[in-house]
Amino acid sequence: MGKKILAVLSVLCLFLVILGCKPKETSKVVASDKTWYLYQDQGENDTVSIKFLKNQQAEVKDVSTINGKVGINRFNSQFNNPQYVLDRDGRTMTFKTAKKSLVIKILKSYSENVYGKHMKGYSVESGGQTYKFAYISKIDKQSNTSNAKKSQSQSIDADQLPDHILDIDSNAKPLAENNAIIGNYNFSTIIDYRRTDGNLTINQSGTYQMTLTEHAAQKLNDKTDSKVVMTTLVENGWVQSLYGKLYLTPKNLLTINYYFHGQNQDRLLPKSINLKVNSKASGNQIDRAKVRIESDSDQLYLFSSDYTVRVKDGQTNTKANLLSKSDNAQTSLKDAITQTKDYHDKYEANALSSNADLMQLVGAISDNNDKKVGSLGVNFGDQYGTNLKPTDYQGISVNGSKQPLMQYMFLVSPSAYSESGPAVSTTKGKFLIYGSLDNKLFLLKQPDKDSTTVTWTLVKDFKLAVPKLKFSLD
Repeated sequence: MGKKILAVLSVLCLFLVILGCKPKETSKVVASDKTWYLYQDQGENDTVSIKFLKNQQAEVKDVSTINGKVGINRFNSQFNNPQYVLDRDGRTMTFKTAKKSLVIKILKSYSENVYGKHMKGYSVESGGQTYKFAYISKIDKQSNTSNAKKSQSQSIDADQLPDHILDIDSNAKPLAENNAIIGNYNFSTIIDYRRTDGNLTINQSGTYQMTLTEHAAQKLNDKTDSKVVMTTLVENGWVQSLYGKLYLTPKNLLTINYYFHGQNQDRLLPKSINLKVNSKASGNQIDRAKVRIESDSDQLYLFSSDYTVRVKDGQTNTKANLLSKSDNAQTSLKDAITQTKDYHDKYEANALSSNADLMQLVGAISDNNDKKVGSLGVNFGDQYGTNLKPTDYQGISVNGSKQPLMQYMFLVSPSAYSESGPAVSTTKGKFLIYGSLDNKLFLLKQPDKDSTTVTWTLVKDFKLAVPKLKFSLD
């Protein structure tokens, strides 16, 4: 009997030894030579990259996006790379940085395709919030547009930019045998994960103009298109007959970029205008895949390897984007420049007329200030909103008197470093709540966390001024 018990105990001990030898999740993470990214949403804001080094040290860096090369290192108090400690639970790791230790607890496995980057890792908890902690296992081949050479654009005066637009009527060949395609067309496509609305005008003179409105990037299988507008592109050039097919040969490309963090879609704030041209003098600056037009089963299609096809009802060819007749008139390149400039000037003169305007303006200023409002980090990549009433946030001054009501208000999630600061606790989480009065920005603070009393404090050294519109030529 004693021998049987001894045998059972031996097997049990062996089983426990085997279990003990099983690699823990955190051990597998630190043993890899990958660069790991800690992020929320699609990793477009407040992303942390972590590279594990020797001697239980790690390079911890704040970067703007996944795979971002430039960032700010988080050091320890001696300005060295911080040490990391692995908990005995095999799921928790702590990075001993100077300001505040970064603690990451693994919850479950995670994998996702983020704008062509295949991420593999874990869903984790850090600072009371859920994050993604993963490395890049594969990067999809990008379109020719993404692979375009990044040339250094030169700043230019707004009044001089139109002078650099090439005359497309010169040397264009009229469309003699293709009168059927003359007219205006609408189409929908996806360019680098951005849902895009397109409008194409083909003229008898053998010229064309194409306007593309690109929305924020999103997953290909998303059912609803993002409302956030990133860029408007206005391109024109020649319609050329080559190899028995019609091609769109660009001569000018105008790119209008908008501020998108906390964007007010009803009143976009333009950020920059850039002009590229294809000419013998400057070379081919517009580096994109060929775009051609073909007729198929009495339907007109637009083909391009840069464009991911969005199939429409009744479309017979699913390998190209369907062109649908349209009555929409386009704005010329020169008019697009002057109208955008005039619009920006009017915006400067009257920047604030709603909560949404205030949120967009503060978001734009923070974009130009390392994602900070004053000294506090904001996270427009998380939650934000404008559904606030000034009367619901009556501030009380230090002496107990009521403060004036704010005129406009919005809330936004704090960045990781701002969570322990003046964020106000709500049923939806912690938020930084901002208000404006007499063109000055105020932040709502909660003197006592167990009390409903709040007070408005002026955000020092912060000017509610619309950022200048930048003009450049490539």
